[in-house]
Order: sequence, then C-alpha cells, then structure tokens
Amino acid sequence: MAMSSMQRFFAAVVPQRWFAAMEADSRLWMVRCSCGCATSVWDMGGIRYKAVGQSRWFLRCPQCEQRSWHTVSRDQKGG
Repeated sequence: MAMSSMQRFFAAVVPQRWFAAMEADSRLWMVRCSCGCATSVWDMGGIRYKAVGQSRWFLRCPQCEQRSWHTVSRDQKGG
C-alpha cells in the first residue's frame, strides 16, 4: 500500500531511523470496529508514535461500512 501524504512528509523531514520507529510503532496501534474489523493506524494512512492510552475515532468501517466509534489501542502482542 502506498504511503499517505502525511507519511511521505514525515519520511522526508525526519531521519530514516526515526521514521522507521514511527512506522513500527504505528503498526502496533489498531483501530477496531464493533463488527470485529481491525486495521493498523499505519495501514489507514496515519502515524501514532510514542502515544499512550486508548482513544476513540468516529469513522466509516471498511468491512461493515457503518459510521461508528472505533477504539484505538495498542496491540498487546506487539509489546
């Protein structure tokens, strides 16, 4: 999948080592719908780096296509 414009911007302005860490951390953060669909923040085109806690985003789910509140939390198996 191609990088979003925000991801390309950060790839251009931060050192490669930092950008690799941003990508790795963002892939651990999952956006989950109540239907069971889960997608990483990175795959959605975002960056979530050195974040803590759990938040909620109002999005349209790519699986059930309903607009609803999705939970955003760090994947436990990733660390």
